[in-house]
Amino acid sequence: MTMKVTAAVGAVMLDAVKPLLNGGTCNWYSGTQPTNPDTALSGNTLLATWTFSATAYGSDSLVSGNEQATGSFVSASVSPVANGTATFARCLKSDGTTVVCDLTIGTSGTDIVIGTTTVNTTIPITLTDVMKLAVD
Repeated sequence: MTMKVTAAVGAVMLDAVKPLLNGGTCNWYSGTQPTNPDTALSGNTLLATWTFSATAYGSDSLVSGNEQATGSFVSASVSPVANGTATFARCLKSDGTTVVCDLTIGTSGTDIVIGTTTVNTTIPITLTDVMKLAVD
C-alpha cells in the first residue's frame, strides 16, 4: 500500500527523518536491493561512501506538490572503493550501524538519478543535486 499525504504532513515526516542522517553516511552498493531497509545486505558490494554534513538536510521546499529537501555532504566527490553497477544506496545514522533508509539508483525514475550506473575506482563520483529526500 502506498500512502499519499498532504504537503503539511510530508513536511512533518521529512523533519523527523532529516536529523537522523546528520553526520551519517550514504553507501552505494551493487547487486539486488534488499526487500526493505530492515533486511540485511546479502552479496552486495560496497562501491562508494559519502558522509553527510553535521546538518544533513536543510529546509524543505514544495516542488511540484511534493515536500523535498536537498542533502549536504562533507565532500561532493568521492573515490569509489570497488568497480560495479550502482543499484541502490543505504543511508545510516552517524553510529555507522543504524539504517535509516534505502534508495534506488539509476539514470532515470529512481531516488538517486545519475548519468551512468557504472562505477570505476579510477573515476571519482561527484554528486550534483541528486540526493533529495521527498515525500509525495
